[in-house]
Amino acid sequence: MKPLKDLAVYDDADFYDQEFTARTHDIPLFLGQAIRAGGPVLEVACGTGRITLPIARAGVDVTGLDIMPSMLARARQRAEDERLPVEWLEQDCRDIRSDRRFALVFSATNAMQHLHDLDSVVAFLTSARNMLRPGGMLILDVFNPDMAKLSRLPESPYHHKSVVDRNGARLEVRATTSYDAAAQVLRFTLDYLHDGVCVRTKKVSMRCFFPEELLTLCRLAGLDVAQRYGDYDQSPFTSTSPKQLLFCRSQTANGQIGDPPPTPVTHSS
Repeated sequence: MKPLKDLAVYDDADFYDQEFTARTHDIPLFLGQAIRAGGPVLEVACGTGRITLPIARAGVDVTGLDIMPSMLARARQRAEDERLPVEWLEQDCRDIRSDRRFALVFSATNAMQHLHDLDSVVAFLTSARNMLRPGGMLILDVFNPDMAKLSRLPESPYHHKSVVDRNGARLEVRATTSYDAAAQVLRFTLDYLHDGVCVRTKKVSMRCFFPEELLTLCRLAGLDVAQRYGDYDQSPFTSTSPKQLLFCRSQTANGQIGDPPPTPVTHSS
């Protein structure tokens, strides 16, 4: 397996928290699924607890896992401040270790796309599958590759978003991207500008998963895809959907490896 890359972007957990504080549109999906599952729930790549903590506030037994000590320290402090009973695991998602088995395991917000090689992807999917209790659900969340975005030229920067830092200063985020088609990796350079001056730069590399490829990888890891959605509102997946949200169950839960999924995936375009 290849080493994980670009994890330095998560060293500053306070800035990460501030940057994504306004991102809430995905929380209802995972919160609803956690409440439906009833617990215990495992969030893989939980970061500072942006989704883990709302699940804990709802009274669901939840565990957060992340490889970054800085992110977990921030998440742990936030949970302690609210007296929320959350278990935190500092682990590599490719080798999840726990004596518990979970009704729901999920990886949100493209976290899986930090895994660039086949061995790493299959190791994560297999490890997550092994954490499921009988009948448990694994939810995967990655973006649906957009060929127009993959074709952007590195010399053509664009405005990515605006954020407010911890001091209240507004930062404009300028992005440049390059796509390595052979590796299926989209590389971002993000420059954070204050009054036109770059005050911070991040580099992020995201493995792109094409729809049929992702279904095949799940099958290879012993998972059946019970349902596939195109966004957090659980709209049907199509070729123009912004997201790929896969709801998976262990094939062993349905019988022998290779049994068909209980709900066929609709291949719409």
